[in-house]
Amino acid sequence: MKIFRLKFGLLTTVLALSSVFAGNVALAADGLYISGQVGSSKLGHTIERNTEGLALPVPDTSGTTLVENSDAEIGVAVGYLFSFSDDQFYIGPEAYVNYESAETRNINGVLIGDVELNYSYGARLLGGVNITDEFSVYTHIGVKVVDFDLGHSYTFAPPVRTESDSEVGFSYGVGAAYDVTDNVALFIDYTIANDFEFGGIPEVAGGTGRVDPNEIDLNTLSFGLKYSF
Repeated sequence: MKIFRLKFGLLTTVLALSSVFAGNVALAADGLYISGQVGSSKLGHTIERNTEGLALPVPDTSGTTLVENSDAEIGVAVGYLFSFSDDQFYIGPEAYVNYESAETRNINGVLIGDVELNYSYGARLLGGVNITDEFSVYTHIGVKVVDFDLGHSYTFAPPVRTESDSEVGFSYGVGAAYDVTDNVALFIDYTIANDFEFGGIPEVAGGTGRVDPNEIDLNTLSFGLKYSF
């Protein structure tokens, strides 16, 4: 329940920020929009492992290892924008969900750590400036939840252990949009979401039950279409 409250609180922070702006700046409502996107997500997985006191039948080493891999991402979003200063600037909240397909295999000593992304979701606050009547650029900050499957095995023998997990972290990035019509716009977006820290599956080999620190980074470049009502 504590974890659920933490995630819910982080997700609602961005939406609350938009209410603060709405209450302190004279805003003109631009309206609701929906969007769809496709792109590439770069997944980085780090394992920090200390083998001190671990008795194995094969040579082993300690250390920190990092692997990265990119794969497809597809998602949808819904948001609401407000403009101000004679429509030169805009701000608004957005909620989204993405299907993620990136996966990695990290070999640290004799330990094999597999990560397979399932999906991500979250909320963010966009703030942008209209360069021309059709073209705008923006930045965004928010929170992202990443859901994934984690696997542990060894290079020399079973056992293989798996579990599912989800972690929450902060995100930020930049983007640009071009209005094709009054209702339809094309956009490009880059999102950085780092430092999803978690403990891995306890090690079985050697009988220590040691939990190795793990970290995930997820950076996404996406292209999409937005429809404003």
